[in-house]
Amino acid sequence: MRTRADGPGDASPERETSPERPYSPTRPPAAGGEPRRIAGLLVLAVSVLATACGGGDGTPGGGGGEEPFTVRFRTSAGPVEVEFVPEWSPRAVARVRELAEMGYWRGARIYRVNEAYAQFGYSGRPGMDSIWIPAGLPDEPTRASNVRGTVSFARGGPGTRSAILFINRSDNSNLDSLRWMGVIGFPPVGRVVSGMDAVDDLYGEYGDDPLQWEDSIAALGNAFLDRVYPDLDSIVDVEVLEDGG
Repeated sequence: MRTRADGPGDASPERETSPERPYSPTRPPAAGGEPRRIAGLLVLAVSVLATACGGGDGTPGGGGGEEPFTVRFRTSAGPVEVEFVPEWSPRAVARVRELAEMGYWRGARIYRVNEAYAQFGYSGRPGMDSIWIPAGLPDEPTRASNVRGTVSFARGGPGTRSAILFINRSDNSNLDSLRWMGVIGFPPVGRVVSGMDAVDDLYGEYGDDPLQWEDSIAALGNAFLDRVYPDLDSIVDVEVLEDGG
């Protein structure tokens, strides 16, 4: 894993916000234990029913497609190809295709990297994030396991999977049946088929620290992340591959 170039001083990893603040709605629990209470993005009050309608105009819709497909994420650490499998989580995989085809993640920062996860999903454009981050999908059962290399949606409580994904950098199969915030499990939606070396090489010195600023990430986008966490890796381009790559 790469080391950091010049950047801001580390915030204390022990710093926590007031316990009455909600958990972040956009991440899996901390590896090996219960999630840490931190300042989270205040979007859970927005109705998740927004996903019931919409279409190809940049607003949440249903998406479609029954066959597995591959998305190439060209990151600043190297290309990563992920095969998404509709039978694992049909609604969520349809959402992935919808967002990938519109280039939603193009320019996104990979803002949480630790030994267990590499997480991304804020587009870096507050206008877009104000539409898609609150647009939660109905929950689905877990049909695959969160082993190393699989990809799942982060979530908070019921119906909060929307646009934020994490790649399992280690075996996190404990997430398969974990009851957390009223929902059981974190259903995988795909698996890395090429480029896991790039996932391992993502810059991880900030760890979970950016999670405490998810409200600022949503409101200010990449301008905030580039100022406070300038060494984060980015998704440079996103492409849905045709058959044969």
